[in-house]
Amino acid sequence: MTTFNNLAASIAALAMVACASAAEPLFPSGRLALGVNYWSSADATKMWRNWRPEEIEKDMAVLKKAGITVLRVFPTWNDFQPIVEIHANCSRWNRSCDTRLTADEIIRPDTAAGDAGVDEKMMERFEAFCDIARQYDMRLIVAPLTGQMTFRNFLPPALENRNPYSDPYALKWETRYLEYFVRRMRHHKAIAAWEAGNEPHALAAAESPEQAEAWTRLILSTIRLADPSRAVVGGNGFDLTSGIWRVDISARFGDYVPHHLYALWKRDSPAAFNTIRNTLFPAVCTKALEDVAGKPSFLEEHGVRRPEQVSRDRLASYMHAALWNLKAVDAKALVWWCAFDQDVFDIAPYDWKYPCPELGLWQADRKPHPAADALARFAHFDRSLDMPPLPRPKADAMFLIDGESTAHAASVLARQAGIWPEFQSVETPLRDASTYFLPVARGRGGMTGRQWKALVKKVQEGATLYISWCETFLPGIPEIAGVELEYRETRPVRTACRVAPPGRAPFSYTIVDSKKRVFKSCGAEVLARDDEGNPVFFRNRYGRGIVYVLGFPLEANVHSCADGYDSNAFEFYRVVCPVSQLFDDGARDVTTSIHQLTDGKAYAIVVNNSTTDYSGVPSIADGWRVSAAASDEDAARASWSEGSLKLGMNAGIMLTLEKQLP
Repeated sequence: MTTFNNLAASIAALAMVACASAAEPLFPSGRLALGVNYWSSADATKMWRNWRPEEIEKDMAVLKKAGITVLRVFPTWNDFQPIVEIHANCSRWNRSCDTRLTADEIIRPDTAAGDAGVDEKMMERFEAFCDIARQYDMRLIVAPLTGQMTFRNFLPPALENRNPYSDPYALKWETRYLEYFVRRMRHHKAIAAWEAGNEPHALAAAESPEQAEAWTRLILSTIRLADPSRAVVGGNGFDLTSGIWRVDISARFGDYVPHHLYALWKRDSPAAFNTIRNTLFPAVCTKALEDVAGKPSFLEEHGVRRPEQVSRDRLASYMHAALWNLKAVDAKALVWWCAFDQDVFDIAPYDWKYPCPELGLWQADRKPHPAADALARFAHFDRSLDMPPLPRPKADAMFLIDGESTAHAASVLARQAGIWPEFQSVETPLRDASTYFLPVARGRGGMTGRQWKALVKKVQEGATLYISWCETFLPGIPEIAGVELEYRETRPVRTACRVAPPGRAPFSYTIVDSKKRVFKSCGAEVLARDDEGNPVFFRNRYGRGIVYVLGFPLEANVHSCADGYDSNAFEFYRVVCPVSQLFDDGARDVTTSIHQLTDGKAYAIVVNNSTTDYSGVPSIADGWRVSAAASDEDAARASWSEGSLKLGMNAGIMLTLEKQLP
């Protein structure tokens, strides 16, 4: 281990180049590109061995017709670098003596490809593939180091029993391969960006964040040295405060921090598939990842295990809302996993016991699923819009988070309350804001003493702070928040509370929790009590600011039950951070984002995240009017007429708002 660390550090230092952004962005802000992760419908992971360009052309025609413009593509590593290691015997046992090509042990030619252990025939096929993609106006994100795919490894034979993150022999051949591949293909105009491979963190077991950082630095720097003109996509993931492959590693070395949306695959997800919990999830997580990483993000993988989760028609309905929500947060791109179903193959990994062959937008015979039609309709609609790129909504509050589930829960409640959230990790220096949310403050809320003091100082200077309690022991809480925990019991709780905030309409909420906590006020104003008379919601003046404490982990609780977001939970957020809306639809699950221009015009994206139709008369700020409406749906499912808005299940609409002349 020590030997590797020294070696890796030396190699990484030599290989490091400045991580400056590429000259042209992969995805410009304010637009939503649509793409797919691509394997040939006819051959899947054997497409490079069973080279059939005529089948690929048929695929491309289908994708282009649907409005797809981005393909993420995968040169299988063992096909493109088919190296085998030959060992010496006896005293030299297990020492590498020679490296040749394929199981036939062909001597590597005295060429650049041979020096890199690369099969030139495969490179010719990949270049031909790029030519086809160019003909159909596809932009390619290329992942040369694809050694893992759908639960199976595709490592070169010589590297199968070596750790690709630490073994010097493996590192040598990885960098040779990447350098050759990228240099060989950097001339091709179809290629828009590079990334190391498909989920390279899954190639083997990394030993530490330091090892992950050294390897990422080496690999992405190798790509940059070979082609400094294109964007380099970092590794995927949402580990903020724990884990080996953390977000900050990806953000440090990549131009983009992509998201692979797998939480929707969890079998314990409690809510119906096309309700607000899920329809907001892709947008929430992409935005949160971008906010905390400080680098642009996009949805690089998103697919659904249809048979166990949702019907094909409901998936199409979900697709409508998800696309509108992604557009609202400037998510850059949705790249679906994957283009075609892979349930007709008897090759590994598709005939294994693991799931994933039924995630396509199209069947293996290229017939579209309803979700493909929904995506195509949105793609053509979005492309037809004659308007400037959408500016981002102005943030109303800063949310300090420790992971994806907290960001997801808090964001859904915020959007229901009309609050536009901005996110940052609890481990990073505090950004300026007028209102801070610390949802599910476990222990010390994930913060060091310095970070907590900085947050308290913001409150003293006039900021508002919200804390939802989760065995919290932040220093000075009785003085700062004006509350103290009397005692707690580990027993299920179901109790109602009535909240009567000054200046706002009262509301009721049923607390469902695994623990009973009893608090007392140390000077804080009590805004709500439970059925037993125990205070549960507090407000305290501290310095020039205000601290709100909710005596239970609201966000964790609503996130864990099917009807969690069907309640008045979001009303707590409205008490903490009341926002004046330019356009207010008045419905809990119909979310609105305002994209303000500088010429007295704004756009409102309104999305029905509910499974029921919406019809209402929204309120519009004085001096403004709706001058136009546009949607990917027909008028029966999305319309604006004489001040009335109608949206069918999961439908979206864009309204143009203009200031009225005096």
